[in-house]
This record gives sequence, C-alpha cells and structure tokens, in this order.
Amino acid sequence: MKKLLALLVIAGSLALQGCMTYSHNTLPQVEQWPLSSSLQTKPTAYIKVQTAYSVNGTPSASNPNIAKLENLIKQGFIDSGRFSQVSTEQEASDVYVTVTLQNQETGNLGLAMLTGATFFLIPGTFDNTFVMDMMFRDGEGKKLGRVQKQEKLTTWMHLFLVFALPFNESADPLLTELTKSNLEEAARKNLI
Repeated sequence: MKKLLALLVIAGSLALQGCMTYSHNTLPQVEQWPLSSSLQTKPTAYIKVQTAYSVNGTPSASNPNIAKLENLIKQGFIDSGRFSQVSTEQEASDVYVTVTLQNQETGNLGLAMLTGATFFLIPGTFDNTFVMDMMFRDGEGKKLGRVQKQEKLTTWMHLFLVFALPFNESADPLLTELTKSNLEEAARKNLI
C-alpha cells in the first residue's frame, strides 16, 4: 500500500509540473503597418528561410517546422503591402531575401538538472533570444543590405506553474512582430 501511495505521489507531482514564458518586450513598436509605398509597380520577392539553434553558445541540432515558419514570414511580407507577389519557391524575382532565424538558448544546466531531480520543486529558468536577420539582394544577386532585430523570452519552470500553462502563448506572435519590425527597418533603409 505504501508503494502504491508513493507511486501516486510521484505521478501526481510529475503531472503538476509547469512552465511560464514571457517576453521582455524590447522590440520597438512598429509605427506604420502596412508600410507606405510611393512605387507605382510593386516588386516581386523570393524569400528563403533558414534556422540556427544554439545552447549556451554551442550550436546544436534542432528540428523546426520550416514550412510553418515560411508561411508565417511570407504572410508578413504580403501584409506589408510592399510586394506584388511573394514566393518561397525559387523563381525569378525583383528582390531576393534570405531570412535567418536564430534561437540562442541560455541557461544553467546544473540548475536544470536540480529542477528535474526535485520534480520541479526547485524552480529553474532559461532564456531564448530570437534573432531574425534579413539579407536583401536585387534581381541580379547584388547585395542591397541587411537588417536584424531580436527579442528575448524567459521561461520559468516550477511545480506550481501548472496553473500558468493555459496562459502561455506560442512564439508565432513574436515572430510576426520580428518580421514586421525588420521589414519596417528595411523600408526605412530603402532596401525594399
């Protein structure tokens, strides 16, 4: 009976572990969306999306959903109002954009192990810095310029944060804001 009770307590504590993620909101607010344009004919754009992931400065393998990320970034380009057509399929275009999204995760591995060993009774934290870099090239492949923006997310892990789980949002709105901010900066620099 004692073994069954101990097993139920362990299973219950594993089921109650939770985490909470919040943004530092350091990204400047986009002033005008969609972007204004004085061009009579809008250019076409081809975007290539790449990702990179590192943990405490060491590159690591990751398996992101590239198709979902491409669609999210492509929608930002379409919504900007600056392009007549946006494609993720390689084709002749007026503007070629290489978008690189880097996820730089930092945290204390010892604290993470302690958090896990105590079934999340001792809280742990880690940060994810999302850096979105856009390289713009013209139709002939000549480099026009580059823009880069970043935003930081902090995640807390603790036993009683299970109640915060329903309020955690996905990173999609953050990635949309990074795309908008980069496109606004590119328009300011006359890259698009």
